[in-house]
Amino acid sequence: MGIKNAVLKTIAYQKRNGTRAAFFAALERLRDNHNEKYDYVPLSKEVIEEQKQEYRFLAEAGNCVRFSIVVPLFNTPEKYLREMIESVLAQTYGNWELVLADASPDTSDIVLDYAQKDPRIKYYHFSKNEGISENTNRGLEKASGDYIGLLDHDDLLTPDALFEVSRVIRKSMSRNKLSRYSGCPIRLIYSDEDKFDDSKQRYYEHHAKPDFNMDYLLSNNYICHFTVMRSDIIRRLKLRKKYDGAQDFDLFMRACAEASLELPSASYQIIHIPKVLYHWRCHSNSTAANPASKTYAYEAGQKAILNLLKSYNINAEVEPLKHLGFYRINYLPDVFGGRKDVGCIGGKILGKRGRIVSGAFSKNGDVMYFGLPEGYSGGFQHKAVLQQDCQAVDIRCLSLRSDLIPLYEKIVGIKYVDTFQNFETENEDGKRKDKYDRTGNEIDSMSEEEIRRLSCKLGEEIRKFGLRIVWDPQRVKRVRV
Repeated sequence: MGIKNAVLKTIAYQKRNGTRAAFFAALERLRDNHNEKYDYVPLSKEVIEEQKQEYRFLAEAGNCVRFSIVVPLFNTPEKYLREMIESVLAQTYGNWELVLADASPDTSDIVLDYAQKDPRIKYYHFSKNEGISENTNRGLEKASGDYIGLLDHDDLLTPDALFEVSRVIRKSMSRNKLSRYSGCPIRLIYSDEDKFDDSKQRYYEHHAKPDFNMDYLLSNNYICHFTVMRSDIIRRLKLRKKYDGAQDFDLFMRACAEASLELPSASYQIIHIPKVLYHWRCHSNSTAANPASKTYAYEAGQKAILNLLKSYNINAEVEPLKHLGFYRINYLPDVFGGRKDVGCIGGKILGKRGRIVSGAFSKNGDVMYFGLPEGYSGGFQHKAVLQQDCQAVDIRCLSLRSDLIPLYEKIVGIKYVDTFQNFETENEDGKRKDKYDRTGNEIDSMSEEEIRRLSCKLGEEIRKFGLRIVWDPQRVKRVRV
């Protein structure tokens, strides 16, 4: 990010959120920029040839999933258009079609030339521009693949993008002994991504995403790029014009909610590939470089979340956080009222120095965001201030579904007390209110090691019921550690 752009973003942030919040945000940004040591390493010629050879074996055996990559075009600059198409032509996996849905005023001689040279490139020019969602839907109607991927007209795929996605699908087909790709249980696949500075020709901000996390998705479109969906599902759900600007976010939430909120145990249908397969181009007009350039998109995202909750009869309010494109859900009267998939919710534990000492636990029992200072959001994706699923939460700041209370008392060995609902909350800038009286709590006499052990044990048992555990970092308890 250029200095001028960074200064403008900081000024805009200060106007929206105040000087104190801007101060902490600037400090954290400086730290993140200093610590970032990301360098995208392209595939070697040897790996590219190995993948191409493996694809040839698959093609000879007649066992190739077919991909459609749908790209809506509108007045795309020639440089970006050529580079996008070339990134698809460079794929090591060859069974694909590139569906270019063009709503520009004039037809593109560039694309017509590409299409004449390679029949896998399908070009459709529309006489009317109906907006990003409808233009994409028209492209979806033309797609013939088993799976459909979405690509923006000015972004880039890595050469192994389709190869890596095909590997996931082939493993599922083999494991489930299936022969028809339309029956594959995998409904959505997403990968890591990074940003590409168009002016400096460099890659930065590697977004290493977590495996599927429904509550994190309800806080932010972390799935984003590169995403591929089974064709019958994406055609049925389609993109919705009323959420233009956040149309992908709306689509991903609805696709994931079907497998997650309706059938919590079916989250295996959503797969994360922990590898950068997509370069999000940054230029002066892109949302990647300047989030404030499309504020309407974030308003659409808020409306899309609220619409999803209403469709599942979940009574809640959705509020934007100070970071554009990030949201918070306030459940009414609480999360258990509408979320049958949630068994437990917990908050953040801060030590006397104002740093995170406990709260949410990962699968290996580590404290998530341990040591992060109060007022910091957790990096450019702001994970530490977002509601999200986790493996377990600290028993010192926890609320349970009522039918799990006997389980709590059996594991922890004391009478259950809701330590989540009635104590201090924390705004994003670290300001506190509603102090919680901690006297008389038996847990306070336990060691940190014992608290962690019991918390993780309780989380393990709750998850055996197929229930989620949600971390809400705006609920805070302070301890003398």
